[in-house]
Amino acid sequence: MTIQLRIVLFILIILALILFFHRIKNQKLALQYSLSWLVLLAILLIVVLFPNLLYYFSNAVGIELPINMIFFLGFLFTLLIIYNLTVAISKMSNEIKDLTQKLALMEKELHDDEKR
Repeated sequence: MTIQLRIVLFILIILALILFFHRIKNQKLALQYSLSWLVLLAILLIVVLFPNLLYYFSNAVGIELPINMIFFLGFLFTLLIIYNLTVAISKMSNEIKDLTQKLALMEKELHDDEKR
């Protein structure tokens, strides 16, 4: 990895971290949903600062080329994001169902009170 590329990547990662923290601070992004992205940015920052780590880990795992390690980790990260989104959607779906049921009961009570 050339020094110019490392500098550009470093600047982009720092800008992304600043953006994430700014959005979390302004409550435009929930911390629980952004933790995996923050971990990814931290890992990318470490790899940019110490590129030999990528060679070391790819050799330790038995992956011949570091670029293949990046693709493999990207695939795992994508699975993690999909899992987190599935959990969030399931939770929100249950909350919507509960709220809909409560609203229906309140409307029924209101309708019954109006009949009296």
